[in-house]
Amino acid sequence: MPKKKTLVLFCPMRLDLKTSLQSIITLLLVLTLFATKVESRETKVLTTPITDEVGILGADEITNLQSIISGIEQKTGAQVFLYIIQSLEGESLEAYSFQVAELSKIGQKGRDNGVLVLLSVGDRKVRIEVGYGLEETLTDVLCNRIIKNIMIPEFKKGDLPSGVLLGYSAIESVILGAADSNPNLQSDYPDGIGYAISNENTAKNIAIATGVIVAALIGFFLMTDGKTYKRKLWLEVSYGSVVFLGLLYFLPDAVFYYFCLGILALNLYLLYGLWEWFSYPLAILSLLFWIPFLQFSFHADWIVLLWVIGIIGGILVVIKLSLDDVLKERYKTFAKKLGFTASELFFHTIATFSLWFSIQSFWNEERLFYILYYQGLILFTIYGFSISVFQKHVIRYGIAFLVWFTVVALIYFYLPTDENSSPPMDYDNLFHSFRWFLCLVLGYVLAKSIQVKSWKTRVFKYGLVSLVWTFGFSIEEILGYKDHSLFSISTFVFSYFIILLFHFFYTVWEESDGSSYSSYSSGSSSSSSSYRSSSSSYSGSSNSSSGGGGGSFGGGGSSGSW
Repeated sequence: MPKKKTLVLFCPMRLDLKTSLQSIITLLLVLTLFATKVESRETKVLTTPITDEVGILGADEITNLQSIISGIEQKTGAQVFLYIIQSLEGESLEAYSFQVAELSKIGQKGRDNGVLVLLSVGDRKVRIEVGYGLEETLTDVLCNRIIKNIMIPEFKKGDLPSGVLLGYSAIESVILGAADSNPNLQSDYPDGIGYAISNENTAKNIAIATGVIVAALIGFFLMTDGKTYKRKLWLEVSYGSVVFLGLLYFLPDAVFYYFCLGILALNLYLLYGLWEWFSYPLAILSLLFWIPFLQFSFHADWIVLLWVIGIIGGILVVIKLSLDDVLKERYKTFAKKLGFTASELFFHTIATFSLWFSIQSFWNEERLFYILYYQGLILFTIYGFSISVFQKHVIRYGIAFLVWFTVVALIYFYLPTDENSSPPMDYDNLFHSFRWFLCLVLGYVLAKSIQVKSWKTRVFKYGLVSLVWTFGFSIEEILGYKDHSLFSISTFVFSYFIILLFHFFYTVWEESDGSSYSSYSSGSSSSSSSYRSSSSSYSGSSNSSSGGGGGSFGGGGSSGSW
């Protein structure tokens, strides 16, 4: 009977559907494991410090690497190996690098001071595998910084040899105790967190984060629609915290830019959403926040940020001041007591502050030509944009401009200068500044000072302004400092088109019904509008010993991809 049962059990005709499926699945799993084992990459035993199976390193790069490797071993005994492959062939980077390091016995026996740098070109992956004896020196954090801050930026440029060399130099500095000399090893974000989290996926991540936020809001409203979870503070805090922490963990770049947008919205609210007296110091403080924030995020120069934020913030505050009815009235009264109109006092004050440029230039012993040239441009720009201050004195403005231009030209051509002690003339900045002055200021002066009553005369007026703009954009060619000429009909036509476009928007603005801004009154505030690489392998002699010492590895190190 047992024999009969066995025959029945293994008879194919008696197999049911469930048993057949189980047998097929088991067979497929066995075949898959067998195939994976057959197709897995063979673990390489490294016998020389440099093994390049792809051939990305030239003779000079190999010589430099040998020098670094030999120096490290002579000074510390540590062995740093390099293995470059085309592909991992499906293997895990961490597992394969560990196997190669262990099988090659990199490092000295008993000291476990081996390091393996594995670069898979096809997979665009790199890993630094560190032996037990060096884990406290070449830590995971430092390995990560070497890969992310030093090697990968060069790899992304397509310069793999340079990335390897720079990475080895960084490894050398760490092992020799000179990591402090390399700023890329001092922070996870050497260029600032703003650059670190800004990449080609940032826009996509912002879109994903927006979708998640919308879905979370919909889910929250659906969940709190009933009486069970309605008005539960603990639920709102927990729900919001889970969503925020999830976005911060998976999409930190999106959260960063959402934060920037929130700060910008707060700036605008404090500037144009509040009309109490204390809104002004709050608005200025909110604008000054951008200086340390941008310096930390993008490592921009302090002085540059101070000027940029200062100018932008000043313009925004002036706009608010011009919209505040209470302050406008008080300012007009104060200006009248001094014998000026409001606009005259404002522009005269700005012009007085601009004299600080000349004082600072004298202290720095700048050329007299530079001081008069740039100070003149500043003053003529200020009063050019304020032509309404002295519309009755346009001729005086023109005469003053010609006198200034003549004096500056005489100083340039006839005043002797010591070329040995003075730096050479920066003609590019001279031309650029004068070009923009001609284009912006004189164009505006002509547009405001020439009064027309018909389209026939306006055609000639706009033609004259376009001619001034064309001259400004062609100043280097006209003076013979450039070979080709931009003084062309196309420039003139383009300028004319821009002027017509400005005229269109100006007309729309004048004819539209704009809403007025309210201002604060004594003790209360009123409403206001708010802004919306042939494969080759290198085996050669070097001063560095080969593997086989028996260094032990424990998985320490770091990986990266690009």
